[in-house]
Parts: sequence; C-alpha cells; structure tokens
Amino acid sequence: MSLTALQTQPHIATSTSDVLASFYIPALRQSSAYDRGVGFFTSQWLRLAASGLAGLAANGGHARIIASPMLDPSDCAALAQGSDARNDPILKTSLDRAISDLEHDLASDTLAALAWMIADGLLDFRIAIPTADLDGDFHDKFGIFRDTDGNAIAFYGSPNDSAKAFRNYESISIYYSWIDPREAARVTAQSTRFDLLWNNGDINLRVYPLPDAVKRNLIAFTTRLPRPYAPPSSDRGSDRWIHQKNAAAAFLEARHGILEMATGTGKTRTALSILNELRERDLVDTAIVAAYGTDLLDQWYKELVQHSGIPVYRAYDQHHEAQAYLNGPRGAVLLTARANLSAALPRLDFRLFEKALLICDEVHGMGSRALVEALKGKLKRFAYRLGLSATPERAYDIEGNRFVDEEIGPVLFRFGLAEAIRRGILCEFDYVPLPYALSDDDKVAVRQAIKRYHAKARAGQPAPIETLYRDIARVRKLSKEKLAPFNNYATVNPSVLERCIIFVETAEYGALIQPLLMRMRIDFHTYYQDDDREKLRRFARGELDCLLTCHRISEGIDIQSVNNIVLFASSRARLETVQRLGRCLRIDPANPDKRARVVDFVEPSPEDIDDPTDELSADEERSAWFTELATVRYAGG
Repeated sequence: MSLTALQTQPHIATSTSDVLASFYIPALRQSSAYDRGVGFFTSQWLRLAASGLAGLAANGGHARIIASPMLDPSDCAALAQGSDARNDPILKTSLDRAISDLEHDLASDTLAALAWMIADGLLDFRIAIPTADLDGDFHDKFGIFRDTDGNAIAFYGSPNDSAKAFRNYESISIYYSWIDPREAARVTAQSTRFDLLWNNGDINLRVYPLPDAVKRNLIAFTTRLPRPYAPPSSDRGSDRWIHQKNAAAAFLEARHGILEMATGTGKTRTALSILNELRERDLVDTAIVAAYGTDLLDQWYKELVQHSGIPVYRAYDQHHEAQAYLNGPRGAVLLTARANLSAALPRLDFRLFEKALLICDEVHGMGSRALVEALKGKLKRFAYRLGLSATPERAYDIEGNRFVDEEIGPVLFRFGLAEAIRRGILCEFDYVPLPYALSDDDKVAVRQAIKRYHAKARAGQPAPIETLYRDIARVRKLSKEKLAPFNNYATVNPSVLERCIIFVETAEYGALIQPLLMRMRIDFHTYYQDDDREKLRRFARGELDCLLTCHRISEGIDIQSVNNIVLFASSRARLETVQRLGRCLRIDPANPDKRARVVDFVEPSPEDIDDPTDELSADEERSAWFTELATVRYAGG
C-alpha cells in the first residue's frame, strides 16, 4: 500500500479524464488517511467513490471532511450568532435533511460502509461557517491523501464532492511529496492549512463537529446491515480510556457524587462528556464550573471552548462576566473561582437549579472552613453535582469531608495511579529516597510544638490534634538537613534538574536551593504566589530547565514534558503528594520513552522524641508507598 505506485499527473481535467476513476478512487485505495475541505458534498459523490472509500476502510484508514452545509442566508446568520452549532435547531434540520438522503441515494453496501465508518470513528465530518470578516459560504476545495510510509498527495481545484461536479468542466492540480522539495512544500502547506481549519485556528471560519444526533441517525443503520469490511485492529489505545466512559456512566446514574481519578487520566474530558450528554438529553440547561487558581481556570476555559461549544462566562482574576451569565444563563456556562460561588448562587433563578449541573474541580478544596460557612445547604439545589479529584479526602478535616460528602456526594468511581500506569495512561517512574536526619534545632522545635499542644489542653483550651500534625510536619518540611543530600545527589546526577519542578514549603527555603542551581548553571526561575505567570509559560515551552515552586502548580496543570520532581516539602496526606506526583507522570508525545523520576527525603522516626501524633513516621510511610508504586509496569496490549 503506497501512493508512490500511482501515476504522477500534475493536472487532471474532466474534459479529458475520468477524474474519479483515474485519481480519487486509486488514491483512496492506497491511503491510510484522507483529509478533504470542500464547499459542497452530497451522498451521490460518496456513492460514486464507494469502492475507494471501502479501500480506505480496509486499510484501517481515517477520513476527515470539512464542508459547507450550504444553508440559506437566514440559517447562516443564526449559526454565526449562536455559540453552539451542534445544538442549533436550524443546523440540525439542515444536516438531518442532507444526511437522511444517504439511505435513499446510496446502495446498501455503501450505506453500510458509511454508517460503520462513522460508528467506528473512521470517518468524521465537520461543518464550516465563515464568520468575522466573511459572511458568505465555505467555498474552498482541496484535499490530502497519506499512506503508511509517510508519502502524501495534495490536490487543489474546482470540483465539489457531488455527482454533478464530474459532469461539469472541472480540473484539479496535484502535488506529490516524494517528487522534489518544492512539491513536498506544497503538500505540507495544504496539510497545515487543513489542520488549522480543523482545529478552529482561522479567525474567519468556524468549524463545528457533526451533531451527535445526526451521527446516531447514521449509526442506527448498522443494526440492519453487516459491516462490509474488517474492523480496525485493536492497539494500545483501543480501550485504555474506557475508564472515562465507565466514570461518566456511574455519574449519570447517580446524578451527584465524586469521580476519584488519578491526575492525568482525563477528569476534565470526562466532565465535559457528562455535560454534553446531559445537554443532549435535555436534562441540563445551564452549568457552573468552580475551580481554584488562575492557571487551572484558564485550562478549563480552553477545554470548554474547544470541546463543548457552549458560551462560557468567566468570573475569576481579571474576568468579571458573572452578571452577563446571570442575565442569560440558559445554554451557557459560568466558569468561576470557587470563592465567588457564594455571591453568584443567590442571584441565579431558583427554577434553573432543576436543570443545572455544578462541576467542582479539585473538589477537596470545597471543604475549606470559609467555603463550608458560605455554602452550606446551597449546593444541594443543583439537580446534578459533580466533584473531581485525584484525592478527595481532606487530611485532618472531619468537618470539611462531611460538607463535601453532604453537598456534592460520595465517591462514585475510582481510577488510581497504579491502574493508570499499568494501562499506559501515565508513565513509569523511578523513586529516589534521600536519607536525612533532623538536626538538634529541628528536634527542639518538634518538642516545643508538642509541649504547646499539651499546655493548651491542661489549660482547658485544647487545640485540635490536626494543629499539632501540621506543626510537626512543617518542621520536617523546613529542615535544612535535606540540602546536603540533595546537593550530593544532583552533583552526581545533574539530569535530575532537567525538566524539573522542585517543590518547597516557602520562598525563603527555595532561596537556600538557588545557589546549587546557579553553581550547576541551570536555567531556572521561581514560581511563587506573586510571581509572573509568564514564568510558568516559559517553563512549559521548554525555555527554562527548572522551576522552584510552592503549592501553586500542585493541582490541575498539564505540562507533559516534566520529567523530574523533587519533594523538599511533602506530607503524610496523600492529597498533596499525589497532586505533585501527577506533575511528572504525564505521557509526553515528544518523548515516547519517557520515564519519570521522583526525588524524596526520608527521615527515620527519631527514637528520642515521644510523638503523640505518630507524624514523625510520615516519611517512612510515604517512602513505602512510593517504593511500591514505582514497581508498577505498563501491561502492554
């Protein structure tokens, strides 16, 4: 199967050639991918090209088509003003009318092939509507064929994808990637342009996925006709994301609760699929997404815009769009910092709650004392309440955990780190425990914390035991005895500082590490609470080797190239540790052989301190857990 077997004709015209027989069909038969941008397509063209499409399917290939729905001006105006073409009734009517012709116009085998290709994800349509400076039709006509050897053919010319096009006087110019650099550059240019349009990268064109309802109409044909080609062979990715469907199904049945999914396993995408499904079923009219931190909220905004097609109003950082959302919440989403929820909810029409979805990302954060006081009894109004977290349990906080359970719901589904590594969703990692011992000053600080706790109890003012947990943990997090072991390790293993995030408890502690980084000539920067977010973006782009940070990027941020994390600050609570571990375990497409590294600091429990909390054994407990997790291997398949 190679496109190089075809004749290399630079130009073909309908006046002298059968363009379908001499070019389209042979090229489809030799291809593993076909991308087509066209002003108009009909089922008649698909019928005429049926044998070529069947060949593409037999190759396990995939076709992507961008086309104009050819709506009248009023339909185009409605689409340009709407923010969700997939659910616009005018677009649905147009597409339903066009797609329903397939059953009538295509022969049964071709119809079965088309229906099955859509059902199996081998054929995908998107509809293009000019916007911004353009108010006409999508009238472009070009395409790209690719084979499994990396060869490609691009063509550009006048024919639409219709039967009439091959009765008109039409012609196409054709370019072949293997002929010479100039031809290859033209092929690349057309391929790049198609990807730009497909991903909505052209400001003057909106490209919408074929509405799910239309897809289901086609898929229904598959119950009457057998698949006319061999199904695509399964590979590593065939079922590794099935947990997302299982998680969504669990929530749709329960209506409220928490999805406990390891960092990097698709919590956001799962939530978006739930939102889209509820809207398709007409069970939800509006949604509110609450999260914490500008970086995470910006990430949510990008995902909502790309994968939901719903108007998104923002209420965080410099964005003040809550009132605009409240003026017309139906068919829209409010993306808000969770601290702003208490101000927005009382102003939402109470009738909307019956068809509303609340999504709380990093749901454990909803249990903070301030949010419990401000939101108690207010979240239950939502008919659908979805919590997302890799570790929903709040350490040392019974009241906060009770609030999350009562207002959001129980854990409905679990998909942990070990299973994600075995399935190849997260990468394997090496664990490096560096031993250290508390200094005499550290031990004095621990004893003083214990004395303060007991003194308050004797005075009739007992502090929560959680307070003592945190005081002892802070002594360990700030111990300077970790610096020398890390200096020795990094000197022998300098690669640990490449694509590395170093987590510290305070900026002052981070300053103690900076001389080592400067001595080793590492391009690094700090990223603390008041630092410019451009530093995070520079690190994500690979312009910095190393980032020194506290809590700010522990949650939700996706930088796939992170290879190493160093945990100067870590605690017994799995919440923080799992979030930080997730920074380096994400699969990196640019580095398929990626194997992460986690550097930790472990201090054996001191025998000369009587610790009523057993907090001083936390390092050993965490080390045992890391050691076991580091033995998990990808199961293959």
